[in-house]
Amino acid sequence: MTTKQAADRIDALRSLASGERVHGYWVPSKDEHLGEFIPPWAERRRWISGFTGSAGDLIVTSNKAWLFTDGRYRIQALEQVRKHGITVHSSGRDPSLTQTVTELARRRRGFRLGFDPFTLPASTAESVSDALRKAGGALVGVEPNLVDTLWGDRPSAPDTPLRMVPPILSGRSCSEKLASLRAELGELGADAWVTVKLDEIAWLTNLRAHDDIPYSTAFIAFLYVGPRDAHLFPCGGPRRVPASALPEGVHVHDYHEFRGFLSGLREMRIALDSEGVPAGVLDRLRHAETKLVIARSPVEKEKALKNPAECEAMREANLRASVAKTRALLWLRGCVAAGKVTTEAEFAKTADAFYAEQRDYHGLSFATIVASGTNSALPHYGAVDDTPIEPGTLFLVDSGAHIGGGTTDATRTIAIGPVDDKARRIYTRVLQAHIRLAQQHFPEGTPGTALDTVARSVLWRDRLDYEHGTGHGVGAGLNVHEGPFTLAEGARKPSAIYPLREGMVTSVEPGYYEEGWGGVRLENLYIIFRDDDSGWLTLECLTWIPFDRTLIDRELLSRDEIAWLEEYQEACVTRLAPWIDDRERSRLSDWIVG
Repeated sequence: MTTKQAADRIDALRSLASGERVHGYWVPSKDEHLGEFIPPWAERRRWISGFTGSAGDLIVTSNKAWLFTDGRYRIQALEQVRKHGITVHSSGRDPSLTQTVTELARRRRGFRLGFDPFTLPASTAESVSDALRKAGGALVGVEPNLVDTLWGDRPSAPDTPLRMVPPILSGRSCSEKLASLRAELGELGADAWVTVKLDEIAWLTNLRAHDDIPYSTAFIAFLYVGPRDAHLFPCGGPRRVPASALPEGVHVHDYHEFRGFLSGLREMRIALDSEGVPAGVLDRLRHAETKLVIARSPVEKEKALKNPAECEAMREANLRASVAKTRALLWLRGCVAAGKVTTEAEFAKTADAFYAEQRDYHGLSFATIVASGTNSALPHYGAVDDTPIEPGTLFLVDSGAHIGGGTTDATRTIAIGPVDDKARRIYTRVLQAHIRLAQQHFPEGTPGTALDTVARSVLWRDRLDYEHGTGHGVGAGLNVHEGPFTLAEGARKPSAIYPLREGMVTSVEPGYYEEGWGGVRLENLYIIFRDDDSGWLTLECLTWIPFDRTLIDRELLSRDEIAWLEEYQEACVTRLAPWIDDRERSRLSDWIVG
């Protein structure tokens, strides 16, 4: 996007906002379903600002614009939008969005901030509305969405047929899941439940899409579950749902009928998660005079606890993804050994092709991150291009895929030729942090904050740290980032206080990043399982990609850490060997043993 395009779009938005008698307009990163990955036709903030990161909200007033993002995207945001005259605020460094708009309300009596109530979580809207009201301002719902009004060449919505997930992968039928949900609703004192969350809808219905949303197998829909029936509103309507895919009592409607359906509900006790539904849904239910039961989503909780079939699908998917990624890294090492210079884009294309060779491949689980040299200082670097992968640098690749009934996510950092002692020391410290957490036993109910500290404290000894969480939940053939828990600092992620339980799948991904130098991140996925001997919880590894021997300073490791590392590296060879050819096995042995 050019600076002129950004300026023209923002000026046009200002004009529309003025016509709606609001002094500012809020363009969130989210869409009507509040998910992480946004379909092209709903990427409103990206279209108007040029910022491509997954987290970041835009506020536009008559004379200024701000982008609010987090530490993962601060450098990227500065590069992409500061040239457009947009001020970047990073969480933990600068005033928050709420603080900023509240200050605007204090300075201008009667300040009105407009927003589309169907693109903001109800809990967020209520929090900001309260803050503005106390400062003399107001948060004002504006429909239709003002960005949509401006977006003349907006992409079309999807309409391809959905696919069914077989019982061998899902472990439970749609009928069983609905029965379990209704039992939970009874305990909450509710008759019905409403959700806009796409991974919850896909999990409940055992249906998946091919191309609704980038990097996700979920499909675009709304869902209402009543005491005896359910109503599904998929984008593209009933024709997308395979015959006999849903049990009796599940009725399928057109996507655009959902808002009217909500307005028609009367005298119902409806459960919903105020953090998981847009403010517009809450408003319509209140106007329909329903009784609202605000509760954390019972589906999110149940979906996070993988059943045996889902655990097995995750093991299989992650093994095959490990094969693909290891083959790509071996290919790169072969290029380096032969003196052939390749690029970030060439590696990404090669890695993605190895994933695509896997049976029952359903696409990448997020955009492959390939960052060499100083680019690796950006934790979620997205500008994969023709930057050469040069000797004497660190190379970071973070990638994953949907394979069979599982979802994968793994990060490795390797050396491209000889590197200095600083790189080896930092890599080893990050590896130690990973090992420390991988070895940890903990009682059921331990919050994610505790495990975050286990890993982070290793780096703190050298006054090192990282501005992202240590881990996140992962869905089974669904979203690569899944709630309700995270492994993070409590101040950074409220979900980090959620109690950990057996059956959850988490990433472990400590790192270190230094602008102008580079970065290191080492990520595996693990299933949380119960140790039969002690009853405590521990971690079962799902990822089998070797760590780079040339970057490890064994003198910094304890005997226990060395034992864990050697056992892991040997397990990688054993598990990968049947899936790779003789030349790759030779390269793998050379990489691990030397």
